[in-house]
Amino acid sequence: MAGSVIPKEVKAELADLLMTGTWKVALLDNGFVYATGTHVNYTDVVGDELAAAGNYTTGGETMTGVARSYVDTTNVKIDATDTQWLIATFTARYACVYSTTAPYKIRAIYDFGGDKSVTGGTFTIQWNSSGLIKIS
Repeated sequence: MAGSVIPKEVKAELADLLMTGTWKVALLDNGFVYATGTHVNYTDVVGDELAAAGNYTTGGETMTGVARSYVDTTNVKIDATDTQWLIATFTARYACVYSTTAPYKIRAIYDFGGDKSVTGGTFTIQWNSSGLIKIS
């Protein structure tokens, strides 16, 4: 056998550990610049979070349907139901997914690739079909 192997069951255990607590998604503005080792917990990014306005509340939205599944015979993913804000009016550039269990660890930060705006409509984050997080 060439190379090393991490069994998919171990990857599933890692995903289960990541999924402790409730997950939320907070929206960040275009002034945010990710810094490895600095942006570890949700509290590290609150200075760049959108202000409470236009149907957005600080702390973000509770995510639903957070679950893990097998992608194939060797990989695992964590996915969730798409997140929506109804009758929203705001502009965001990033989404910060974090656990609500102290110390509020960031699970992922997503770049929308540019400002994403809505005025009086529905703001939707459609999570990638490959999942929020893929453990390969």
